[in-house]
Amino acid sequence: MKGGKGAARCLFFLSFCLPLFGCVRRPTRLPPETFDFAPSTGSSAKQGDSRPAVVLRTIRVVAAFAGEDFVYRASDYRYERDPYAHFLSSPELLIRTAVSDDLQASGLFQAVVGAGSAIMTHTFAEISVRQLYGDFRPGRPPAAVIALRFLLIQSPRGIPLWERTIVRHIPIRERSAPALMRGWNAGLRQILAEAAPLLAKQIREADQAAEKTAAPTGHEPTPPSPPKS
Repeated sequence: MKGGKGAARCLFFLSFCLPLFGCVRRPTRLPPETFDFAPSTGSSAKQGDSRPAVVLRTIRVVAAFAGEDFVYRASDYRYERDPYAHFLSSPELLIRTAVSDDLQASGLFQAVVGAGSAIMTHTFAEISVRQLYGDFRPGRPPAAVIALRFLLIQSPRGIPLWERTIVRHIPIRERSAPALMRGWNAGLRQILAEAAPLLAKQIREADQAAEKTAAPTGHEPTPPSPPKS
């Protein structure tokens, strides 16, 4: 009887001790890591007054990769989120800043501005991030995957003028969040280095076409015929 009472007292004590005082030692939680895209190191040297301005109306990340947690591809059909590796802020905001800074630093544009700017242009660009994950599938070398879709639209008619999707799979040394972030940085820089000259060319051609359309013909307008008596 005494043994039974002692065991009962012990269980009674533990029932209060565990939830209130945390008597059981829990595994140590890994410290979270926070990341951002590296700032541009290029120069914005002027290349003449013929440089176009680009209006970035929207830069969006598709819903699957729009969260702050890093996303890993674990198999052909399964993706996982890392609760310990995060973007410093929304990846949409971080990529918007990185794209704007990199395009400005390329020296190909007079200005890189957002929607609502007072700069008058004949076009605007929309960019969507279609892929943003770490490819950690078994049996494959790890890679940082990033894909951007560029769309140039005529203003104000809303006619698409040019579209290009550029994808980069950057091999990384290890399956880790820091290595993945370095790979994304490299991939974004490569994508913008390819897209910026094409985007500048398309904007310049659209501006020239709009100027020709608006230019006067040089012919005097025909006066109206006098009314017949």
